[in-house]
Parts: sequence; structure tokens; C-alpha cells
Amino acid sequence: MARSARLTAQALAVALVVGLLALLVWRVARDSNQGVAQELRDGKHPTAPVFDLARLDGRGRIDLASVRGKMPIVLDFWASWCIPCIHESRRLEAARRNYGDRVTFIGVDTKDFSGDARRWQRIHGITYPSVHDGSGNVLSKWGGLPIPRIFFVDRKGKVVGELVVEEDLPLYLRQIAAS
Repeated sequence: MARSARLTAQALAVALVVGLLALLVWRVARDSNQGVAQELRDGKHPTAPVFDLARLDGRGRIDLASVRGKMPIVLDFWASWCIPCIHESRRLEAARRNYGDRVTFIGVDTKDFSGDARRWQRIHGITYPSVHDGSGNVLSKWGGLPIPRIFFVDRKGKVVGELVVEEDLPLYLRQIAAS
């Protein structure tokens, strides 16, 4: 009897793990290959989806609709748990020093805790404003995981590219700064 109960419990535990793994795979597959990133891969230049999110520093909100159309925008989707995000955000911080008068840089902390995100920005010296997308709803409109994801929006509000190759950063910055 005890052996039978133990085997049943083990089978249930394995089934639970398999179910959770299937849910994770489904979620990652659902988050990827859609939204703005997919439209870019299809050769389109969609209008940047708007959002209105609270700033991490507590200084109000950023409404992308009110920013879009005034200056080109670089959107940096990141999270404090994302190790590659450190390198990309630091590169964008350096680029902000060169292009900040011609391009708006906005970070979107996603699927993260705001306290961890504020601490991460402070530790890594990131000064461009970031908003908090804790649920990941905004990220999903842009293409979902994985992060970091960096998008370039021209002055007209059209998404003109996503950073895929590190060396393309100066190219995209020059392109949108001239738009």
C-alpha cells in the first residue's frame, strides 16, 4: 500500500512538472514571433504601439503617444534579472550622451519588480527614463521575450528597426536621428 501511494505521488509530481513545462513552452512561443518584431521581419514598418506607464523614478508617467512624432525614439526593453540587458543598457546610455539632443531614449522594465529595477538602474548608471511594465503586456505588443529588445522609432512614429546585431546600433541611431 505504501509503495503504491508513493508511486502515485511520484507520478502526480512528474505530471505536474510536465504540465508546468508545457505551460512555459506555450507562453514563450506565444510571446515570441508576434507583434512589432514580426511585422518588421515581414518587411513592414508599423506605427509604434502606444503605452502610458508609470516612471520607475516616481516622476509621473510616460505616454508614448505624447512623445511619438516629436523626436525619434529608442525603446529598450529590459529587466533586472536579465544579464545581457546590462551590456545593452550601458551601450544605450553611452549613445544617449551622443544623441540625447536628437533622440529620446526610453527604457521599459518588463516582467520585473520595480524596486529591483530602480536598484539595477542605479548600480549600472542608467540615467535615461524607464517605465514599469510589470505584467509584460506592453512587451507582448512589441514581440515578447527574449530580452533585451531594442526598437528604433522614427520621428513620424514608425518602427524602423530592431537591434539584432550589436554593430547595427550606430547605423540605426544615425538613421533615426536624421529622420
